[in-house]
Amino acid sequence: MTGRLRALANRIAAIFGRRDRDADLDEELRAHIEMAVEENRQRGMSEEAARRTALRSFGGVTQTRERFREQEGLLWFENFRRETAYALRQMRKSPGFAAVVIVTLALGIGANAAVFSVLNAVMLKPLAFRNADRLVQVLSSKNGTRMGPSPPDMRDFAAQNHTFMKLAVYDQWRKNVSTLPGGSDAEEVAVGLAPPDFFQSLGVEPILGRLFTADEGVEGHNHVALITDLFWQSHYQRDPRVLGRTITINDEPYTIVGVIPATIPGWLHSLQRQLPVFEPFLPYPGIWDEQSRDGRNYGAIGLLKPGVSLHEAQADLARIAGNLAASYPVDRGFTVALEPLASMRSGDLKPLLMLLMGAVALVLLIACANLAALLLARNTARKREFAMRRALGASRSALVRQVLAETLVFSLAGSAFGLAIAGTATRTLSLADPARLPQLADLTLDWRVLAFTLLAGIGTCLLFGIAPAWLSTRVDAASALKDGGRSSSAPGRHRFRRALVTAQIALSLMLLVAAGLLLQTLHRLQNQDLGFRIDHLARGHLYLPPAQYPTPQSITGFCDRVTERLRTEPGVQDVSVTTIYPPSDSWRMNFSIVGHALTRLEDVPSTIFGVVDANYLGVAGIPVVEGRDFADSDREQTVPVAVVNQTFVRRYFPGEDPIGRRIELGAPASLVARDVWMGDQRVTVTVAGVMRDNLDQGLAQPVAPQLIALYRQVPAVNFGFKEVLVRTEVAPDALVRALQKQVQSVDPRIPLAEVEPMSTYLGNMTAVQRFTGVILAGFAALGLGLAVMGIYGVIAYLVAERTREIGIRLALGASRRAVLWLVSQEGIRLALAGAAMGMIGVVLGGRSMASLLYRVSAFDALTLTACSLTLIVIAWLACVLPARRAAKIDPMQALRQE
Repeated sequence: MTGRLRALANRIAAIFGRRDRDADLDEELRAHIEMAVEENRQRGMSEEAARRTALRSFGGVTQTRERFREQEGLLWFENFRRETAYALRQMRKSPGFAAVVIVTLALGIGANAAVFSVLNAVMLKPLAFRNADRLVQVLSSKNGTRMGPSPPDMRDFAAQNHTFMKLAVYDQWRKNVSTLPGGSDAEEVAVGLAPPDFFQSLGVEPILGRLFTADEGVEGHNHVALITDLFWQSHYQRDPRVLGRTITINDEPYTIVGVIPATIPGWLHSLQRQLPVFEPFLPYPGIWDEQSRDGRNYGAIGLLKPGVSLHEAQADLARIAGNLAASYPVDRGFTVALEPLASMRSGDLKPLLMLLMGAVALVLLIACANLAALLLARNTARKREFAMRRALGASRSALVRQVLAETLVFSLAGSAFGLAIAGTATRTLSLADPARLPQLADLTLDWRVLAFTLLAGIGTCLLFGIAPAWLSTRVDAASALKDGGRSSSAPGRHRFRRALVTAQIALSLMLLVAAGLLLQTLHRLQNQDLGFRIDHLARGHLYLPPAQYPTPQSITGFCDRVTERLRTEPGVQDVSVTTIYPPSDSWRMNFSIVGHALTRLEDVPSTIFGVVDANYLGVAGIPVVEGRDFADSDREQTVPVAVVNQTFVRRYFPGEDPIGRRIELGAPASLVARDVWMGDQRVTVTVAGVMRDNLDQGLAQPVAPQLIALYRQVPAVNFGFKEVLVRTEVAPDALVRALQKQVQSVDPRIPLAEVEPMSTYLGNMTAVQRFTGVILAGFAALGLGLAVMGIYGVIAYLVAERTREIGIRLALGASRRAVLWLVSQEGIRLALAGAAMGMIGVVLGGRSMASLLYRVSAFDALTLTACSLTLIVIAWLACVLPARRAAKIDPMQALRQE
């Protein structure tokens, strides 16, 4: 084996030292010949006879030199180098053709590399955590719905499991944060609530200071904070003396004990943003009580022990969950689900990314088919060259290798330019962040993207270069040289070229239909009946911390003052302070209807719930269809009232009059002593009115039952989290700064955050669909453009080949219109065949699109018809120029050329 390796090394060295080795070889050959000549002269031969005899006895010098090179070097590498050099000369000889091929490939490969870089960042790249392969997400599941486990359940999982090193439950709240005395710089910040096990599971090490300790998760010892290096830079200019300083969170002092790197990604949190500040996990009082196991709005992660599989850990926690379900009624029906932590990164993006990856794959196939057609046309024009090389002794395999070498050069050049396109696209995406996706922050061109691009280029060469090379080198040397290359191409080449164009049209139709369906979905999402008025409506968020506003009465008083102050702002029509606003409300409340006895906790119904002020329905533009709206006379001392939506009535009062019916908020006290929201209190409200249905579960989900009450009448759930809705007489975005100033004039420590027009808020909800639809439409346009180029190229080539035939037709009296139709119908036949094949592809792939669509079928007849007709018309237009050129052929000149 050592001898073989040494021989291989010598061969490689011979390649790179070829010039010196050739010079030595020539010198040695001359020495041998001169010795033979001298011997012949000594035998009495003349100089000329002696040299002629020596050369004859020695054999061919050139053949000897080639045999020596074959023995000393790697012949295949030498041939490859020679063929590559020839391919580069061919590119310089035909720069226009080379540019078209390289640009075509660069667009196809670049689009694929760009989308693959997103796929890589969101799904493939390993997490930047220590022991990332052992990190899992812990979920509770019931009836197919997944949510976070409750803190008491996680506490029991941590105490009783045998498969985890760490288990941690965490949360995040929007809180008011200030770094200056007096809170003059207060801003709303997403603050993480995390125990020490959270950071230890992720392997986070502090840059300065330390992490939280176990005793700092206890009330009274929890006023410590961690900040990220980004917050450290923006607020403290990386001052190393930051440790021990005070940061104010919700008007309470916290001591900074450490600075951590900003490596905890935003997708790990429900707020979908990177958290700059952390405090110890200390949920509100009662959350650790046994009766609070139904509170499942938390995140939970775990670090598996070395060697433990996900299946083993799943079985371990399922055993504990079964025991908990037997002991606690609220846990009945819940199971545990474990997922690799990396799966959180993709979230809802996975199906859209798969769609985009499929779309760019179709674009690449179209580009490759175009490449194959271009190569076949070019190689057909070189038929005389191939025939000459065959006549001089070149084998067919040598010709195929030469053509493949040229294709490989094109592919590698296209890959290089495609990588540049992908780099520009990824930089644009990471800066634009169109959907506010934290996943795009890690968008880079790493070795996976480079490898993918290289493989795409080489695969293009192999898959779509072999057939043109094989067909182009099938030449009869004698006939080709005799005809001078003017004869028509073989029928097989015509069929292959037509098949390529038909495939391009079919793939383009699939792209057009996918883009059309997704854009229809976007249109329907954005233009559906929301059930409320979004024109001249702004929203904002504020939080009243318990340290400043400890009672429901103090919260109500602040809300009243803010409402009065905002109404004085010019351009403001009316104001409402609420905890709920359409179209997406996630607060659910258990309830029972007075007079309907419930015996099992799992039978307790729930509804979308919110507490509002008396102005809410009027400001939001939601009409009351039965009964009455809230009134200013509904005060703390009067009977609590509620308004329900039409879906609530259909679900819980079918065929009955809901007005006057009484509803108890919270799970019945006879079944659970402490409700997850109402605690140990229960409030009974009377239905005063029925509001029109409005979207309350997002833009793409059906309306759910909804109940709203007045926060001044339900103090148990009058929390500090509030939304401000403002109905304006002018453009809402013109009042943003004025609204913020009015709120801070009431209390400078309370910022009004996330102020934006409702139209902007709704636009952000469809940002992913809009972004995907625009990109898919761009890919469809690109694919269609490439297909049009393919149709034009084929028809133009056929016209060139049939010049003599068309000239004869015109000479025999055919009209120009007849010739125009003769050429055009070829393109129309290709378009019809491609459209038929594309329809089959749409039908086969329609089911994969169904989950991404909203109120539109994957087989929508209007979309299919419109896209097919559009494609056929564009295909016909691509034939017009070659057809007009054919109709203008001079018969005499065409015949003379033959």
